[in-house]
Amino acid sequence: MNDLNLWVLFFLCGLATYLIRLSFIQLHGKSGPLLRRSQPVLLLLPPAILAALCIPPIVYSKQAEGLQVELAQILAGCVAVVLAKYFKSLLWPILGGMIFLWGYRWLIG
Repeated sequence: MNDLNLWVLFFLCGLATYLIRLSFIQLHGKSGPLLRRSQPVLLLLPPAILAALCIPPIVYSKQAEGLQVELAQILAGCVAVVLAKYFKSLLWPILGGMIFLWGYRWLIG
């Protein structure tokens, strides 16, 4: 596969995902009652995304068999949970947890 075919493939995949998202936005924009019914479910998405991003690296951190949990990762996860309680955006809990993790590892070693 040459470079031109690869770029065309990237462009087509990006266009396809954009059109899929746009279709859902247009669908929900025209149907107000459906959007009001789905609002409680949509509010559960940020905590679910945060859990999906944070839990696997905390629990399965090493390549060894079984569970290996580090104190630094548990504390960073707790910092992320506390920040998630106060901020609606996912950026701040993830950023705060990572900064805490890196700072803890730099200070403690």
